[in-house]
Amino acid sequence: MSGARQSKPKRPNLILGTIENYAFYEIEPFLATLRETGFDGRLCMLCGPNISSRTIRRIRASGAEVIPYRPKFPFVQDPHPDAPRSLPEPIHIYNYRHFLYYDYLLKHGGEFDNVMLTDVRDVVFQRDPFEFPIAGKLHVAMENRGIPVGACPYTSSWMLAGYGAKVLERFRDNELSCAGTTIGPAPLVLRYLELMLEQIALMKDAYNCADQAAHNVLLHEGRLGRVAKSYNFEGPILTVGSEPRYRLDDHHRLANRDGSVIAVIHQYDRHPALARRIDRRVRPNAARRSIAWFVHLWRRIGRRIDKLHLIVRGHPAAATS
Repeated sequence: MSGARQSKPKRPNLILGTIENYAFYEIEPFLATLRETGFDGRLCMLCGPNISSRTIRRIRASGAEVIPYRPKFPFVQDPHPDAPRSLPEPIHIYNYRHFLYYDYLLKHGGEFDNVMLTDVRDVVFQRDPFEFPIAGKLHVAMENRGIPVGACPYTSSWMLAGYGAKVLERFRDNELSCAGTTIGPAPLVLRYLELMLEQIALMKDAYNCADQAAHNVLLHEGRLGRVAKSYNFEGPILTVGSEPRYRLDDHHRLANRDGSVIAVIHQYDRHPALARRIDRRVRPNAARRSIAWFVHLWRRIGRRIDKLHLIVRGHPAAATS
């Protein structure tokens, strides 16, 4: 072996997502489109107790790591000693998912270069989500520029539930950032999660207030450190739900104003034509699309019937399913 200095191997990137009450049909677009990009990092899916064993097997077959979690705090076995010792109760999955991510990164964060925290059901990919200059910043997704915090009915109601009218009034005119997709170096994402959990612990109502309220408070108070805002049609993330229009390039991919292909598409299902296009991309066979849809619909009806039985019997699990 020569005396030449060996270069240190690059650490992989990591995608973290949490799912509960979903069938494989609902998350297949996420997995299939990510695989098409050639992403070679690690995907970790934290799966709740209402994810079927069949769905878990299919997620694992896609190459993802699966970590089951339980419905009650602390959710996972042997939480890291530096993780919070308690969370508000009751608490919504939008909020407690940050505990799951934080625990995972406390245990494994040193293994990765960059981390993406993401929604799953309504997210698809067109390129590797880390294939842009991250440059030591936390990249947060911005929504439609014409809809500030106070004009978004969801975010404003969450902020009222979690913080009250005075805080909503303070941030009413600030531009709106989506908490569903966040990318950055592992240490910055770990710090972001720490700050989010601190905010969630302060919420008046951690069930009816979603994490997006805390996310926007931290962003607009300037507490997130080095931040890059990923605006729609200008960066790697497109939060398309409230956008009235979008542009497709010659290959039918969603594109930025400069013609570059957008890596991450969030809330695509709010546009029926776009949802149909993605469904055809993921399931090109028309018969397969129809069969998958009817199987999915049948299972959803079954889950609702089961939930109704639990409600009638007064079973506490009905409140979280």
